[in-house]
Amino acid sequence: MKKNAIATLLGLIAMVAALPVFAYIGTADLGTVDIDPLAAFHQNANRTLSPDTLYTLHGIYYVQAGATLTIPAGTIIQGVPAATLVVKRGALIDATGTWDKPIIFTSSQAAGNRLPGDWGGVVILGKARVNQPNPIIEGGLIAEGTYGGTDDADNSGVFKYVRIEFPGYRFALNNEINGLTMGGVGSGTEIHHIQVSYSFDDSYECFGGTVDLHHLVAFGGTDDEFDTDFGYRGKCQFLFGLRDPIYWDPTGESNGFESDNDAAGTTAWPQTAPVYSNVTLVGPEYVQYPLPAGQRYQHAALLRRNTRTSIFNTVMAGYPRGISVRNLSVTKAVQDTLRFENNEVTGDYLYVANMIHDRANWQTVAGNAGLGGWLIAHANQDTIVRVPSVVGLGALVALNSPDAVPQAGSVLIGTANWSDSYLANPTFQQVSYRGAFDPALPMSSQWTSLWTNFNPQATDYALPASPVSTLPSLRASLSNQPNPFNPSTTIRFSVPKAGRATLAVFDLRGHKVATLQDGDMAAGDHSLQFSGEGLPSGTYFYRLSGDGYEVTEKMQLVK
Repeated sequence: MKKNAIATLLGLIAMVAALPVFAYIGTADLGTVDIDPLAAFHQNANRTLSPDTLYTLHGIYYVQAGATLTIPAGTIIQGVPAATLVVKRGALIDATGTWDKPIIFTSSQAAGNRLPGDWGGVVILGKARVNQPNPIIEGGLIAEGTYGGTDDADNSGVFKYVRIEFPGYRFALNNEINGLTMGGVGSGTEIHHIQVSYSFDDSYECFGGTVDLHHLVAFGGTDDEFDTDFGYRGKCQFLFGLRDPIYWDPTGESNGFESDNDAAGTTAWPQTAPVYSNVTLVGPEYVQYPLPAGQRYQHAALLRRNTRTSIFNTVMAGYPRGISVRNLSVTKAVQDTLRFENNEVTGDYLYVANMIHDRANWQTVAGNAGLGGWLIAHANQDTIVRVPSVVGLGALVALNSPDAVPQAGSVLIGTANWSDSYLANPTFQQVSYRGAFDPALPMSSQWTSLWTNFNPQATDYALPASPVSTLPSLRASLSNQPNPFNPSTTIRFSVPKAGRATLAVFDLRGHKVATLQDGDMAAGDHSLQFSGEGLPSGTYFYRLSGDGYEVTEKMQLVK
């Protein structure tokens, strides 16, 4: 996380069953404003956003202690460069999306022009214990980014069914925002069903704290998928990572898991000790092989600097290298406080014959057999296999429509093991399979279905979207000719069933400028004339709605 500020939320257009509205939250007047990208806005009282408005985030927006920011299901917030949302210690976030109406944080750039790092990201800070005194959150939020305390059960609110797209603004070399950063977040906080896509830094990073995480997607990030530091001790289950081979960290290493106790690798307490189970990491080689020249992809898991991160029932396929356990974490592994059990790992970089794992520190430690013996004793023997398809996810996983469900005969089916004491926690759901996905269900019925988006580059957030439904929807067509037009155009539309139908036109601010139809209509094709006489040039939206259907299009009046 770095220097950021969100001086205002300047609304653009609306989403989900509502109409375009110009709305604004901040300190400037409605309209086009010139804002310092690092200016700060402080929310000191409770505030509720509207799903009827497409907001634009500017600068660093701090939710102050004692205040709650409520973001309803279906709300969209677009970030400009450096814009970041920071929920401070003692503040609450209530971002309660749903499977059919997720909350979306995304780039303010138009579809086709978005890049990792277009804006900052989301930072949640709490009062749970961390192993550093008065730490400042990563990312340059120096003035107001402190976190941690003594309350491991601290509650920072609810953050679920949320997408965070194209975050990770870079303030300077090695100083970027993560997609979702959690600092000292306590176990009373609810965080799940999150998708971070195309972050320019880590997709997720936890600095201390105890919050349990489940059903997370890391898609197309450049640095690490799941990074933990400073004494994070949560339980994490059902995580899915998918790499885009053309994006990696240009200044470091791109790993799946990465974990440190602290920067110096000391015995600072509490120690970093998350427990992961049922993770599916699809590395870049599972999407494209060979990888592009100059790529910096490294390990499926890099565990170092005295971390005690433990991983179970997981598949990591398609990273060039396997696991790397370094520094004092080697001792933790030999002492059996860092555990790596019942996992499948593939790779193609050999450290020694038939071994994809980093053995640089695998010598005898404190009279023990060293890390080599630990791996043989605790890791599945398939960790030496170098062909990604051996794990049974298929030959390749498509980038924009991934299917990572284990295929028939996969070694992941029916082989989960819950006997380890680290898994004896009610947080974990004991399933029969390894990895994040149930082999009995198609990808379209997995926990990722409907609320995620694996093609955020092509999504047009300028158009209001209809709610998603699992039931077949009635199809209604809507178009106009000519477009652009002056002074009039013909709107052609089809009504899928007889009954009441409404056709209305709205300007960019959501004001209704015309109602062309509002009453009973026969099923079939229809056309109506719309005149722009007396209206200024600009973009207009027109919406056809009825019982079980709704469709919106836009047109341009040019005078």
